[in-house]
Amino acid sequence: MPPEAAVAAEPSAQQPSAPILQVDNIHTAYGKSRILFGVSLDVQPGEIVALMGRNGVGKSTTFRSIMGLTPPTSGRIVFQGQDITNAPPNRINRMGLGWVPEDRRIFPELTVWENLDVASTHGGDKAWDLARVTKLFPDLEPLMGRTGGYLSGGQQQMLTIARTLMSGPQLLLLDEPSEGLAPLVVRSVFDQVKALREQGLSIVLAEQNLEFVLDLADRVYILEKGEVRFEGTTDDVRSDKALRKRYLTV
Repeated sequence: MPPEAAVAAEPSAQQPSAPILQVDNIHTAYGKSRILFGVSLDVQPGEIVALMGRNGVGKSTTFRSIMGLTPPTSGRIVFQGQDITNAPPNRINRMGLGWVPEDRRIFPELTVWENLDVASTHGGDKAWDLARVTKLFPDLEPLMGRTGGYLSGGQQQMLTIARTLMSGPQLLLLDEPSEGLAPLVVRSVFDQVKALREQGLSIVLAEQNLEFVLDLADRVYILEKGEVRFEGTTDDVRSDKALRKRYLTV
């Protein structure tokens, strides 16, 4: 089904014409259960794009398809001009795609420092080092010797994002970063995501917190039943109450 609204306005003259990520008409299934039906989206360098929709509409599956964890059965995914549709996840990560999963997946028996070190590329032009990560997440610095399983939910979320940054991504997939966090912690995560964009990262944000999205993202895609039903700017979403009620209200 075609998107309900027009695409966002044409990019400014400063934006490159080639997107950093293109997802073109992908279909994805788990065994015989089809989840995605012709999903297409694109991300420009330095842009934050939000992927929205109720639970179970295919947001996480879209991320898994992009990362090669659940490859699409058809369609095409291009990252920085290279076709990664059938590439293994480790190669996709080394190319500069980082994924922060919804369930965080830290190593609970390793310390904060060990969680960060295991993901580090240990050099290279694109790598984040410990000093750069702790500058963005100063609350992690005094926790370096604490094991991951003894961190609060907000601390684990910070660690998960920081660990992903240690591999030196150029595009970050953030899956429900505000899920289960207190409002004050959500604000902190918001500030950190904003700081990442200011440092040049492109971000795709899967999120149900509408206020979080509208204050951060440039453009929005809304999924329903594994299809893109809307594509437009955050202003489009903010001004269309009927759209929000139809696709986003629980």
